[in-house]
Amino acid sequence: MNSYEMYERIQKLISEKGITVAELERRVGVSNATISRWQKSIPSADKLQRVAKELGTTMDYLVTGNEEDTQSKIIAREASGLTDSQVALIRNMIKEFKERN
Repeated sequence: MNSYEMYERIQKLISEKGITVAELERRVGVSNATISRWQKSIPSADKLQRVAKELGTTMDYLVTGNEEDTQSKIIAREASGLTDSQVALIRNMIKEFKERN
């Protein structure tokens, strides 16, 4: 893993969200300058997972830059904990969207 490239992806997502590194650090509960140090060092999986979740992406994207299926993974993660009927409703909505295209 190239830690600098990972840091660049984090910076891009931070910019897209319109927040600062300091704000992201506050939201995920890490100390000041922690994320900036990731330019040269590899973060713990726990911290990286919290950052990925806050930025609405996956650890896989942050680490590898692989965007393939990222949106599907995010949707699946957000759907966890829903009732069976809620999941069925969402699946029906997806089916309808696909049929319209």
